[in-house]
Amino acid sequence: MKTRNLTISAIFMALGLVMHFLVPPIFGGVKPDFLLSMMFISLIIACDIKEAILIGVCGGIMSALTTSFPGGQIPNFIEKIIVAIVIFILIQKFGKDLNKFQTIFIYAFGTLLSGVLFLLLALGITKQMNLFVPSLPVVLVAMIVNSIFGLILMNAYRKIEKNDLKRITRS
Repeated sequence: MKTRNLTISAIFMALGLVMHFLVPPIFGGVKPDFLLSMMFISLIIACDIKEAILIGVCGGIMSALTTSFPGGQIPNFIEKIIVAIVIFILIQKFGKDLNKFQTIFIYAFGTLLSGVLFLLLALGITKQMNLFVPSLPVVLVAMIVNSIFGLILMNAYRKIEKNDLKRITRS
């Protein structure tokens, strides 16, 4: 990974950590996972599968440290790695230059996959299966919010790239 990409990804992931920590739980300890938005933009920047796995591990550790779901540490860690790999492969299929619909799809699908995986893992471990169905609306709300937020992030990242390209061509 280039130092520039590593730095940008680290900044995005740190912002995601702060957002994940500050967002209050909505239902039974479940809260929208805005760390995912930052993880997805970092996956768009990533160049190979090793970087994607590293982003997933970092995202898993960060969300495990800030989860308010009882027993959610291990499921957060496992789920983030799986989601990072799946989304990275999807991004590779689409190409790095995503249009608006592809961006929305990646953010919506990634959030849905993450939420369902987390709930299945967490509720299977904690045996609180009675919370699964009532927790799904939280996942759907997060899916919509992350998709909108993803478009904003992509626009910001494209402006960063465009400014860097202008600076390099002037040099």
